[in-house]
Amino acid sequence: MEFRGGGWMDADAAAETLALLEGAGLTYVGVDEPQGFADSVPPLTAVTAPLAMVRLHGRNADTWRTRTGAASDRFKYLYSDAELEEWAPRVRELAAQAETVHVLFNNNYEDWGMRNARRMAQILGVDRPRPQTRLQLD
Repeated sequence: MEFRGGGWMDADAAAETLALLEGAGLTYVGVDEPQGFADSVPPLTAVTAPLAMVRLHGRNADTWRTRTGAASDRFKYLYSDAELEEWAPRVRELAAQAETVHVLFNNNYEDWGMRNARRMAQILGVDRPRPQTRLQLD
């Protein structure tokens, strides 16, 4: 479950929220998003089910609350290697505790999410599958 209000995961509520999810067998989705807004969700990770998830939205505070134009403009953010490396220990810790870990990139402007996903896989030392054949379209 991905929360959209920071109150669910603030210092007073996080333990109770995570216990509720774990009791129900629901996956908590840790997020990376711009901080500093009243509803910002802190970048916490936790394993509450066999599947652990992280969703990286980018850190573009200027467009985070913008609801006009293309949706991809809102998530126009290319993570630096240093920012991805901040997440690597958290992802490794999730992998040590969960059966499966999914890291999703929602910075869907052009190919930026795919570029960041490839780079994160390299940082984590994860081999990505290669297609065995290519489809030729004429």
